[in-house]
Amino acid sequence: MSSDGLKRSARGRSIDAAGLAGVLGIVVPALGLFFVPIWEFPGTDASGAEIIAFVRDHRAALQVTMVVNTLGVTLWLVFGAALWVRLRLAAGATSVLPAIFAVGIASFGTLLLAGFAAMDVLILRPTAADEAHLLYDLTFGLLAMSGMPTAIALGAYAALEHRVHMLGAVSKWLAAAAAASHLVLLASFIVPRGFFSLEGQVITVIPGILWAWILTAGIAMLRHPHEELSREAG
Repeated sequence: MSSDGLKRSARGRSIDAAGLAGVLGIVVPALGLFFVPIWEFPGTDASGAEIIAFVRDHRAALQVTMVVNTLGVTLWLVFGAALWVRLRLAAGATSVLPAIFAVGIASFGTLLLAGFAAMDVLILRPTAADEAHLLYDLTFGLLAMSGMPTAIALGAYAALEHRVHMLGAVSKWLAAAAAASHLVLLASFIVPRGFFSLEGQVITVIPGILWAWILTAGIAMLRHPHEELSREAG
């Protein structure tokens, strides 16, 4: 096999692995739903004492849930980096959209992991009621703030997919819907209680669209591991 052929083969294998990372990045954290579904977490009106009681009663299950969530988001970063390579090759060196996508993916992944760290501390360490409430709010506040970089990442992807037709129309429209809906998470810092509040159902419903996009794009990458890799930039 020629040198160029070896390079293409190696790049194809890396994209196969990246597509698998996208699929597993949904399957692995979904396992956490069998332990403690997020919709069973205390709501915005919960007191510090209620949060402590919830953590105490579900400590082992919460630890497993946080581990699988952390593994899932880490796999999203692998998936996102490989998808950025595809987008950069497809769009050409002069397009800023792949860079916006990459920065958005890295930023929202970092915010999610920071939120998980706050929850891990709450689960691990005995805390007073006011400290428990602070860590709990910080967890969901970081998850809500991740909506902004998620919006720019998926908005950039949707715009690029509209131009290059790389992973299919379904992934484009899911990305556009997720980008628009994640802007709504900012309402969590304004609305004190109810659906749009910090620990309200909005934190469950809207990320579901992101999960659907990652799964769809990951499957598409597995189905078409070599597409766009041989295209020259520009």
